[in-house]
Amino acid sequence: MSNAVVDRTLGNGLRLLALRHGVTPLVEVRLHLPSPCPTRGALAESVLLAACLSQRQGADDGVELSVVADVHKMTVTASCSVHALDSLMSALTEVVEGVPAEVESVRGQLIAQLRMVRAHPDIAVRSELARHLFGDHPLAFQMPEDDELAGIAELRRRPFDPRGAVLMILSPDDPERMADAVEKALVGWRPLARSAPPLPPPPRIEGGRLAPLPRPGAQQSRIRLRAQAVTAEHERYPALFLACNVLGGYLSSRLSRSLREDKGYVYGVTTFFDLQHGSGLLAIEADTAAGTTSAAMEALAAELCGMRTRPPTGQEIQAARAYALGSMATRLAPRAAFASSLADLAAKGMDPLWLLGFSRRLAAVTPDAVVAVAEEFLAPERFSGVVVADPEALPRPLTLTEVE
Repeated sequence: MSNAVVDRTLGNGLRLLALRHGVTPLVEVRLHLPSPCPTRGALAESVLLAACLSQRQGADDGVELSVVADVHKMTVTASCSVHALDSLMSALTEVVEGVPAEVESVRGQLIAQLRMVRAHPDIAVRSELARHLFGDHPLAFQMPEDDELAGIAELRRRPFDPRGAVLMILSPDDPERMADAVEKALVGWRPLARSAPPLPPPPRIEGGRLAPLPRPGAQQSRIRLRAQAVTAEHERYPALFLACNVLGGYLSSRLSRSLREDKGYVYGVTTFFDLQHGSGLLAIEADTAAGTTSAAMEALAAELCGMRTRPPTGQEIQAARAYALGSMATRLAPRAAFASSLADLAAKGMDPLWLLGFSRRLAAVTPDAVVAVAEEFLAPERFSGVVVADPEALPRPLTLTEVE
């Protein structure tokens, strides 16, 4: 491995990745802490604890730190100058001890913040989509409700287990020196007597389950679709990634040209991978006026069918590949963005270093492989999801089929 990357597993089980990145004298740290939440109550406690841990004392030491939680994990985001590294390590040591502080004031702030978040129309749609797709699985728990947070009588100290945790530190400095500093600071972090069991695997998404979400009087309709795909580590993922880009991954994609530029049905349309822990989903999302909801659904189905009847051409594939490689290089250039992408992979149960070889894998995909996965994975009948619209605008029946 290049000396630009140090990969260590400490004696306590913590995996430590130190990467040389950029030239500005700043340090970015991401710490992935497994914290499975099998119930809504557990999620509420985890979210409240994360908010408390974000309120650490000594913010004037040059360290910025925040903690967020979901049903699988907590993620610590921290940054500082290279000269404040000791302060950052001290802050992380406090976080992994899981000691809440000022619970009541933090609870009130958190409830107010979540009310604002839930007021956004798309957040409500995503919650409904998660419930529709995942049923009783904890993945359906998007965020806690006010009463769940208010009902937490006591928030106890909850130390984290270093086993399964991954810490990523990026700076322009020598990775060995960065890794040594982290190891020295966290060598006293002891494994727990018993780790919490991981969540069960997410259910497979069965195709053809479209649910209407009536919004009487809504002027805009939201189409949110998902289909079972493969995980990012699967050998077919790079080919499916390119097929997804050909379909709707950028402005020159088929969906964008047809639904937005040619027909004017949608304000925006996109396809992307919605990666979950242990699973991969293909996503299609579009927003359209109420009066064009049915037409947009039919046109979308037609383009999905076209991925089989009019397979992606070599020119389309090459354009999608060039866009993917260029946008990835641009998006990951900032140190903070690169660190967050590594942390996101860890959160999905993947090796964060997978990201370093993805460009090479994309470059090696053959046109035949893209055509094969497009035919297998992009059939309209494989998709399920929700359509939020005025009942008068919803197609009857609600299906994703092309009009003959």
